[in-house]
Amino acid sequence: MGLTDMRVIVTVVSFMVFLLIVFWAYSGRQKKRFDEAANLPFADEDMQEKTVAELQASNDDTNNDNTVTGQSANRATSEKETSHG
Repeated sequence: MGLTDMRVIVTVVSFMVFLLIVFWAYSGRQKKRFDEAANLPFADEDMQEKTVAELQASNDDTNNDNTVTGQSANRATSEKETSHG
């Protein structure tokens, strides 16, 4: 099997994968999902505000966790300094 045969095989397999992707994308099962995704930019502003609020709350929780961890680390460092001093 030479280099040309390998190139032919790779080309044919790639084309088959391409056809499978096209078939999947245009199948009836995916239509509802793709229609919902296409309409996301036009979603209700209330939904957008709710999502933004949830993301901010999630970020605040993460920041609070980091602050608590940082405070614990600071306390541990100060305790080491006072015990050695």
